[in-house]
Amino acid sequence: MGGRVDFNGIGRRRSGTAASPERWAVLADLVAVLVFVAIGLSAHGHHESLGNLTQVSAPFLVGALVGHLLVRLRGAQAASPAGGVVVVVATVAIGQVLRVIFGQGTAVSFIAVSLGFNTFIMLGWRFAWSVLRRGALTSRGS
Repeated sequence: MGGRVDFNGIGRRRSGTAASPERWAVLADLVAVLVFVAIGLSAHGHHESLGNLTQVSAPFLVGALVGHLLVRLRGAQAASPAGGVVVVVATVAIGQVLRVIFGQGTAVSFIAVSLGFNTFIMLGWRFAWSVLRRGALTSRGS
């Protein structure tokens, strides 16, 4: 043990097989979108009902899922920082376009905030994960 953290057991199913890091990536990104929207609703004094959260987050959730699909079609890893860039761009671009199509509107400042927040969170957890995984793999080899 010696103060080292073993990340190999994260995501293990009861059957003993590891859950895919790609599935964890999708879940983490969808949670990031929901947190982004919840913070935005709270900051702007909007009613934080499930219906409101769903309505505002839906375009970005669709964008994130399309981003993951694009990463998968390219054969890349969604949990990697490079995969995260694709997911962030798709989340924000598709999310903003869908907001306009469905009459929710957008603004340059909102695009900047959504890009900044989602980049920080979605790439942040990926960089942290890659550092932790590298450390766990390195410590196993010593």
